[in-house]
Amino acid sequence: MSILNYGIGNTGSISNMLRKLRVSAEVISTPAAVVAARRLVLPGIGAFDACVEALQNSGLREPVLEFAAAGRPLLGICVGMQMLTRGSEEGCLPGLGLIPAYTHRFTEQDGLRIPHMGWDHVRWLVPDHPLGRHLLQDSRFYFVHSFRVTCELPTNCLAVCSYGGEFAAAIGSGNITGVQFHPEKSHRFGLQLLSNFATT
Repeated sequence: MSILNYGIGNTGSISNMLRKLRVSAEVISTPAAVVAARRLVLPGIGAFDACVEALQNSGLREPVLEFAAAGRPLLGICVGMQMLTRGSEEGCLPGLGLIPAYTHRFTEQDGLRIPHMGWDHVRWLVPDHPLGRHLLQDSRFYFVHSFRVTCELPTNCLAVCSYGGEFAAAIGSGNITGVQFHPEKSHRFGLQLLSNFATT
């Protein structure tokens, strides 16, 4: 398992969770290492454009796209998931466009605190998807985000969470998957999800 370090993301926390699973993992930061990777985690925290720009400036955007095109498993986490979409209302730079979806700001509503932060329930729409294997319908994950992903095709939405209405908590298209929550902060549920990804 390889974790992409392009200057933004919780690479250390993800590494620690994989170590608990006894999954061999390395943090990588070069195009050659991306080419050699078998499974790749794309983390991301903070602002969409900052993450996209950092990925571009690191020289890793094209290698990531080539990795995805080769059919190898890719998992985006938090803003890393949002980067898999066409783009975001948070910025003006294009996303990777690997999944037909777009990232929108949460709609202002009375009593709705933004960012959506803390533990929340996730309902899997595709329970037999490898990423959701052995995760109960009442699984709980840790979220920190102010933007939500909307899929253009319902089949790309793997799981939903409800906060001011339902939004995509996990998305996927073939070998490409993403989760809006932080599995590295989600204890046993996060461990199970990372274990699922490690064995797909």
